Amino acid sequence: MPPEKETSPKGAIALGLGVALVGGVIVGVALFGKADGFHAPRWVVGCMGGAFLFFGGWTAVTYALGYDPRRPQETLPSAKIQLVVIVPALLLFAAPFHWIAFGQGPRGFSSTISLPFLSVSGRASELSGRAMFAFGALLIDALTVAAGIRLLRSGRRGGTMTSPTPSDGSADTP
Repeated sequence: MPPEKETSPKGAIALGLGVALVGGVIVGVALFGKADGFHAPRWVVGCMGGAFLFFGGWTAVTYALGYDPRRPQETLPSAKIQLVVIVPALLLFAAPFHWIAFGQGPRGFSSTISLPFLSVSGRASELSGRAMFAFGALLIDALTVAAGIRLLRSGRRGGTMTSPTPSDGSADTP
């Protein structure tokens, strides 16, 4: 198996800008698109576009400021800056999952099972579809809470999201 190629900083910036651009277009469509083309409230579409905008922008800006994945402790922005960007982005990402799982009104779902040389599609029940999206929503919620707590704790110590391990192998205690 060939070794995994590392993305160059310029490639990561370009990818981040591309994702942010897609997010900006989605937000624009949510704000100014024709109403008959939507199968969800505009705010749901706007939230997903906003998440893409946040995450893509974060990637581009972080790499533009010198992020190095081999040295994340030294090159990530401060925990406070991460908290201001990551938590709202995760909340925007979670909102559509919550609307699909817990919002009022009927939902339609399909399911597909794919095996080599065989694919079976059909309608799925509303309950099973909502349950899958509820699982996703709660998983994103747990990730958001965990990231928020970790960033708050790290921010109090004045570090980035992960604190460097001492080279002598001793453990730091707060």
